Amino acid sequence: MLTIDWKERLNKDTDDYLQTKLPNRDYDFEIIFIAYPERVNGKIPNEVIVHVANTILQRLGKTHEQYQSFFRYLWTKKGEYGKLAFTQMMSKLLPKKPGLYFPMLEEYLKSANQQELSSVMDKVMLPLLRKSPEKYLDYLYTWSKADNPLLRKLAMNTAIKLIKKVPELTGQVFMHYQHQWYYPLGDMQSEQITLIKAVAKLDTELYRKIFLELENNRDPQIVEILCASIQDYDADLERIVENWTKSGNAKVKKAALTAQRVLIKKKGSK
Repeated sequence: MLTIDWKERLNKDTDDYLQTKLPNRDYDFEIIFIAYPERVNGKIPNEVIVHVANTILQRLGKTHEQYQSFFRYLWTKKGEYGKLAFTQMMSKLLPKKPGLYFPMLEEYLKSANQQELSSVMDKVMLPLLRKSPEKYLDYLYTWSKADNPLLRKLAMNTAIKLIKKVPELTGQVFMHYQHQWYYPLGDMQSEQITLIKAVAKLDTELYRKIFLELENNRDPQIVEILCASIQDYDADLERIVENWTKSGNAKVKKAALTAQRVLIKKKGSK
C-alpha cells in the first residue's frame, strides 16, 4: 500500500522527469520510482508502476498524442516495468483515441507472451468490453482468428469472461463463435467447450435449444463439443446422447458414451 508520503514523492519525481527528461526524449522513466525501498520478489510493486503511469497521463493531459514514441519505447525497451506502464496507459488512452492507439496495441500483441497478453486482455480489453461491447467485440472476434495461437486462445477466453460479467451478451457472443463449429477447430476446440459450458450455467434455455437444434447432427467435432459440455442431468440431453451412442462413427460414439456416463452419474445424484 502506497503511503501518502511516497505518493507525494513519486508525484514530485514524475513532475521532474516530465519537465527535464521527457522533452529531451529521455525515456528511462524508471528514474521516477527506482528509489522506492520495498520489493516484492525482488521487484518494484506493481501499484508503484501503475501510480506513476497514471500520474504521467494526468500531467500530459490532452498532449498525449505527442508522446507516441514514448509509449512505444515503454513496451519495446523498458522490460516488465515498461510493459506494465504501457498497459495501464492504454487502458486510459484507448477509449479516447481508439483509431490512434488500437493499431499500436495490436502491433505489440503480435509478439507478446502469454502473461503480457493476459494482462492486456484483463486490464485493457475486458473493462472496455463491459462498458461498450458494441464498440470492441469485433476486436475480440478478429483476434480469435489470428495467426498467433496464444492471441486466438486469450481473445476467446476474454469473450468467455465477458459473458460471465455481462450475461445478457451470452446469446450474441455464443452465436458468433458457434459458426466456427462447421470448420476444423484444431487447438481451439477446448475453448469452444469452455464457452458452451459457460452458456450452460448462464442460460440453460439457450443451452437446451442448442442441443435440440443439433440433435440430428452427426459431425464428430460438433458432437464432441456438445458431449464434452454436459455438466448436469437433463432428460432431453439424455435422449439425444443415447441416439448418438448408436452412431456408426467411432468419434461420435466415443464422445456420446462418455457423456452418457456423466448423465447417468448426475441423474443418480438427483
